[in-house]
Amino acid sequence: MSANPRTNRTPVILAVVGVLVVAVVAAVLGFVLTMGGDDKKDDDAGKSGAGAKRTGSAAKAPIRTIDPATLPAAAQPDGTIRVGSAAAPVTVTVYEDFRCPFCKRFETNFGPLLADYAEAGKIKVDYRIASFLDGKLGGTGSVKAANAARCSVDAGKFAAYHAVLFKNQPDESEDGFTVARLLDLAGQVPGLRGDTFDGCVNTDANAAWVAAGERAFEGSGVSATPSVAVDGKILDSGNSAMRSPDNLRALLDQRLDNPGSGKAALGQEPQAPSAG
Repeated sequence: MSANPRTNRTPVILAVVGVLVVAVVAAVLGFVLTMGGDDKKDDDAGKSGAGAKRTGSAAKAPIRTIDPATLPAAAQPDGTIRVGSAAAPVTVTVYEDFRCPFCKRFETNFGPLLADYAEAGKIKVDYRIASFLDGKLGGTGSVKAANAARCSVDAGKFAAYHAVLFKNQPDESEDGFTVARLLDLAGQVPGLRGDTFDGCVNTDANAAWVAAGERAFEGSGVSATPSVAVDGKILDSGNSAMRSPDNLRALLDQRLDNPGSGKAALGQEPQAPSAG
């Protein structure tokens, strides 16, 4: 009879011990997971953009304030104006219309980063100048601003004038980029006003180039401005790189460190609309 109580107590004792062991293990795991969560936060703070590599919590140098007058620019036949060195390893393409308010917001938030990296020779920025908003809103402001921007390239002042135009953008519904206004704004860029520039703006001298740029935009497969591509791959609106300059910077740094990496994070190449 004495064996039965002993036999009955053994599972109870083992169960109690098991519970204690489980409690200890759970406490240890809880501590480890908590620490791991903190580490993950640190890692997340140091990385941005889908597919960005882990960089830890090391702070990056602040984005430098670059005088846009120091940035070289060259016009391309397809309505593109390239800012920075052609030898830069990464290409950022920005699709813009000077009347587009979201383009102004993009330039306000992301422009300093692009200028910093272009000046450092890390990227070249291809601005594809569209003018479709004239057709949607009425007027000629997009076309006239695009023409004036092209005129500023020949004067070696595009980056500075580009910044001034967006900073002083009229309301989208207002056809405010008149010739008089464009010339007045050019006065804010030292060395831009002169007979050559003024004559170029007054006569719409680059009308054919502006029209070619709009045709190239319409055939690019890009449907809205601003749109951004990195090395030919469009970053869609859901891409984290479009949410903040820090996120875009992380993606650019990844491309610079390893050009073959992060292709999935870049999105798709724009597809031209079908003929049908």
